[in-house]
Amino acid sequence: MLKILFAGLALVASFSSAASCWTVVGVKGSSYSEGEGYKRIDDSYSGKFTIVIDGDNASVLYDGLDAGGMVYRPMADNVVVGITTESKGYVMETWVIQPDGNVLMNKTISGTAGVDSTKAMVGAVVGRCQ
Repeated sequence: MLKILFAGLALVASFSSAASCWTVVGVKGSSYSEGEGYKRIDDSYSGKFTIVIDGDNASVLYDGLDAGGMVYRPMADNVVVGITTESKGYVMETWVIQPDGNVLMNKTISGTAGVDSTKAMVGAVVGRCQ
């Protein structure tokens, strides 16, 4: 009986410490960029994002690739913040996975001559990943 109790507790503990992972598509919204005179334009990503929160670590992949130069950290069980580690400007992102399956994304790029911009976008969780 004691073995069953410990096995059950170990199983619960493994689920509570497991990583959270979401597959997100349909990310679209508005951008304001230096190149467009900071006028609002419709913007979107046609690919798939994978957002992972694993303890004190987080990652955001686009179509399975890491863009490089970004460090991601979880701020909550459903919030990821990313910032560049480069000194010639910066990129900062926030990702919030809403309980209803909507995903809110903001991105700001500054100090990169000609591509300074900000984006406000919404996507949808289409599944959980392992």
